[in-house]
Amino acid sequence: MRKGRYIWLSLALGLSFSMLGQNLDYYSQLNQPATFGDARYNALAGNMVAMSGSFTALAINPAGAGLYRQEAFGMDMGIYTRRNTLNTGAVRGNTTNLNLNNFGYLGPDKASGWNFYFTYNSDHIYRERIRDNQSGTSSIQLQWLDGSAGTPPDFLPELGAYEDLLYQSYATDWDEDNMAYVSSANLNATDFTHTYFRKGMRNRWTLGGGSHYGNTLFYGAAVNVVHSFETVEIEHKETYSSTTDLTSFEVIDFWNNSAIGLSANAGVLYRPVQFFRVAASLETPQFYSFSQDWEVQMKAIRPSITASGSTAEGYGLEYQWSMMTAPKLHSGATVVLGRSALLTVNHTLVAHSWSQSLSRNENYLNPIIDTALSMQHMVGGASEVRLGPVTLRGGMSYSPEFRKNFGDMLRYGLGIGLRADDINLHIGWTKTVQNMQYYPFSSDYIDALKYESVESMLSVGAVWKF
Repeated sequence: MRKGRYIWLSLALGLSFSMLGQNLDYYSQLNQPATFGDARYNALAGNMVAMSGSFTALAINPAGAGLYRQEAFGMDMGIYTRRNTLNTGAVRGNTTNLNLNNFGYLGPDKASGWNFYFTYNSDHIYRERIRDNQSGTSSIQLQWLDGSAGTPPDFLPELGAYEDLLYQSYATDWDEDNMAYVSSANLNATDFTHTYFRKGMRNRWTLGGGSHYGNTLFYGAAVNVVHSFETVEIEHKETYSSTTDLTSFEVIDFWNNSAIGLSANAGVLYRPVQFFRVAASLETPQFYSFSQDWEVQMKAIRPSITASGSTAEGYGLEYQWSMMTAPKLHSGATVVLGRSALLTVNHTLVAHSWSQSLSRNENYLNPIIDTALSMQHMVGGASEVRLGPVTLRGGMSYSPEFRKNFGDMLRYGLGIGLRADDINLHIGWTKTVQNMQYYPFSSDYIDALKYESVESMLSVGAVWKF
C-alpha cells in the first residue's frame, strides 16, 4: 500500500540517471582554465601566459615567478553579474554578488635562487537563476512515466527516485492490465512555472615557485588544490487545462554538491631578447572527489483521493563520485615595446576527450563525453599602452564550439592601471558570452530551454612591491 509520506533511501542508481545532464555541465565547466582572476588578468581577457605581474597569471604559468625582482603582495575584489536571455530578448534570470577574486604573495629565496609564491583565485563563480513559464506544453511527468512503464510499483525504488515518488505522491495510478502508469490529467496541456537557482564557486589555492637559467630562460612548477561547491534549488509547479481529477502538481528539488581536486602546473618562459618572450605551460588533469547530498519533495492535488495533498519525500544518503578533468596546454608570445606598450597572443588547448568518470556508477558517461565534448582551442590577444603612470588595457579571447549545440564562446575585457611608487592599482572588466541549454531535472526532457548566458566581472585590486 502506498504511503502519503514516503522515505526513499536507495539513491545511488536513481541519482546516477538523474544527474546525466548536470555531469556534462561539470565536465565542460571544470575543464575550463581560470575564467576570472585579478583585475589585470580580467582586463586582458585571460591572455597572460607569456607575462608576469599578475598572481592569477602565476597560477596559469609558474615560470612567470622567475621574472620578479622584489617581494610582492596583491589582492582583488570584484562584482560578478550573470544575465540569461532568450533569442527573443526575454530575460530568464539575473544575479549579482560581491566576490574576493584573488590574493597572493611572492618572496625570493636568495639561497636557492627561486621565487616562491602562494596565490588564491576564484576561478569561476556558479551563480545562476533561470525562470521558465510555459502554457499548453508537455508535463515534466512524461519523462518519468516513460521511464517507469512496465515496472510494477514494488520495484520502482530500484528504477529511480523521481519515478517512484511520482507514484507515491498519488500523481499517477498503476494500470495493472496494461502494465503502465496513467494520469487523470492531460499531460500534453500543461501550464507550469519553473525556477532554478544555483550558487557556488570554484576556488584554487596554488603553491609554486619559479627560477631562471641565465637571463633568458625562466621555469617554474606549482601544485593546486581546487575546491568546487554548489547548492541548487529547483521549484516546479504545474496546472492542467484538461483533467478529470488531478488539478496541480509540485516538485521541489535540492542538492548540495562539493568536491576537492588536485593538479599540478609546469611552465617555461624564454626571452631571447629583451623585447620578446615566448612561453608554454601544462596543467595536469584535476582529480576530483565529489560528495553530494540530495532531497526531493513531490505533491499532487487530487480531490477524489483523501490522502491527496500529503507530500511524498525522498531523502538521499550522501552520494560520492569522482572524475578527472582534461589537461590544459597553454602557450603564448609577448612583444614588449620598451616602456610604452606590449602586445601578447595566447592559445589554450583543452583535450576534453581525456575527461573521465572514475566512479563505477558513472562509467556510462565516458562515451557520452567523447561524443558531446570535442577538442577546445581558445585563442586570444591583448595589449597594454602606457601613458606615464597610467596604463590602458584590453583583450579578447575566442573559442569555437566545443560542446554540442552550445555554439562559440567569446570573451573580452578592458581595464586601467595606475602606478604610484611601489603600488600598482588596477581596475578590470571582463565579459564572457556563450549559448547554453537547460534541462529541467534530466537531459531526457523534451523541452530543453535554450538561452544566451552573459557573465561579467568588474574588479578592483592592488599589488604592492617591497
